[in-house]
Amino acid sequence: MFSMTPISSIERAMNGSMAEQNVIAQNIANVDTPNYKAGKIVFDDVLSDSLKAKQTDPRHLSFSTSDGTGYHRVTDTFGTIQNNGNNVDVDHEMANLAKNQLFYQALTQAASNQFLQFNTVLGGAR
Repeated sequence: MFSMTPISSIERAMNGSMAEQNVIAQNIANVDTPNYKAGKIVFDDVLSDSLKAKQTDPRHLSFSTSDGTGYHRVTDTFGTIQNNGNNVDVDHEMANLAKNQLFYQALTQAASNQFLQFNTVLGGAR
């Protein structure tokens, strides 16, 4: 019997990569916007999440910083703040953009390979 876990994991990673792409695009678009602070996507670490305190009663505050997607947006403190209060470094953003594009391409290849395996197991490829 098949488990869709690999595909769903790839899908979540692709969604995170798209979120990162959107944040990078926002940063580049706002490179000259006064007081704009660059953002970045932070991915939740499954292991550290399992080690965190658990909410044992619904009346307690939640310890989670994510909305369940596995990632969340934070302010990036990498760049130097310019005279206009903006901290976007275009070179840093372009490097992140290239890295993220390569990651997304690898994910699409992994998804394609999973579908080929399903097709083979189901007798579609000979």
